[in-house]
Amino acid sequence: MKRVFIDTDGEFDDVMALILALKSRDLSVEGITTLSGIRNLRDSTDDVLNTVELLGRSDIPIAEGVEVSMSQDLTQTRRDMLKIWRGGGRSSTKAIRRPGLTPVKEDGVGLMIRTVMENPGEVTLITLGALTNVASALLREPRMAKRVKEVYSMGGAVLVPGNTTPVAEFNIWGDPLAARIFFNSGMPITMVGLETYYQPVLSGDDWARVRVANPATRYCFENFGPWFKYLVGLHPDWEGGLQVGDALTVGAAIDPSLMTPRRCFVDVETKGELTVGQTVAYGLSSRHPSPKEPNTDLTVDCDWRRFNSLFVERVTS
Repeated sequence: MKRVFIDTDGEFDDVMALILALKSRDLSVEGITTLSGIRNLRDSTDDVLNTVELLGRSDIPIAEGVEVSMSQDLTQTRRDMLKIWRGGGRSSTKAIRRPGLTPVKEDGVGLMIRTVMENPGEVTLITLGALTNVASALLREPRMAKRVKEVYSMGGAVLVPGNTTPVAEFNIWGDPLAARIFFNSGMPITMVGLETYYQPVLSGDDWARVRVANPATRYCFENFGPWFKYLVGLHPDWEGGLQVGDALTVGAAIDPSLMTPRRCFVDVETKGELTVGQTVAYGLSSRHPSPKEPNTDLTVDCDWRRFNSLFVERVTS
């Protein structure tokens, strides 16, 4: 059984990733940390607490991480998100259910450090949001980079356009300084970027099964109703189909053979006038050899059909 620690900003696809992890008997979730992203920390944390509670996993410690990005102002991003939620009939992004669980008193960065350091070489870190918590942990305890078993990280865009700017994916753009610290830390990283993130898409029929599978999936669809409405509107030709998103990163941790990786050196632009948050990879071409030892397995393709089957089977089990 693989022991994992999950760092998440608690959005729809993060919740689906959590459900997949918690329903997978070959994973042992040792702890969860939260951080802010397109919504504030309180709302994101409540959705994580509700998900874990509704699956009956009160044994898992959940800790609030860092509220503010090291290097990016997300105020306008959250204003834009609030407009989407209000357009869907909600007055705020607040969770529709008050969780019965509460975060542990230990701060998220401390919980992450302690879990890894007390179990050297045993804990796989899965990151599903900006890398603020992880970078903060590395700055507080640099030895963590050598104690973690491996990292599966959702973020970045090397071979495809970004989803926030023409060159930047949101999780990296949301804290590029933290991402630079992360990629240069020496941790064994598998990057699940937009190259593969968009590939798994479930049909409307598949999502209908997932929606009623358990209390946590029902909560997710009810709570994120305005966001679902927005996403479905982006692809009306999919007839209710939606991408699975961050759950693919959990899938990669469950079964690495789902992914096709390329070994390379990845770094992050932090100062460019037009390119802040861009993930740049060296070593993918002989014209651009790696300036340092490769630090990342960049996933360039995935067996999305096999992942879709795994996701639906486990979440609805």
